[in-house]
Parts: sequence; structure tokens; C-alpha cells
Amino acid sequence: MFLAFERAVLGVGMSVVAFFIERRLIKAIKKGGVSAAPRTAAEREEALDLPASGPREGQLTTSPHEVGD
Repeated sequence: MFLAFERAVLGVGMSVVAFFIERRLIKAIKKGGVSAAPRTAAEREEALDLPASGPREGQLTTSPHEVGD
């Protein structure tokens, strides 16, 4: 019984929070106040000339299956 009550209260609370966040977001979009983030993690890697994937200096390149053999 307590678990059902707790979930109901949390559900109502989260719905109210989501309603207000969405309302503010819609107002900002209509007003034109939404802009892109100044930078992303991908842009930082490009700026530092780091590979997007693959091992970096100091990382192991051996697969976990090869270690036990």
C-alpha cells in the first residue's frame, strides 16, 4: 500500500515539474531565447587533435580475451 502511494505522489510531483519545464522551454523557443551550447565534447576532441575513438597513449590495446591465454 505504501509503495503505491509513494509512486503516485512521485508521479504527480514529476508531472508538475515536467509541465513547468516544458512551459518555460516553449516560451523560450517562441521568444527566440534558445541557443546552442557553446561547445560540445566532440568539438573539444577536435580542437585538441585527439582521435574520436580508439586507444589513447597509455591505454592497453589487448582485448580481454587475449589476456587470459
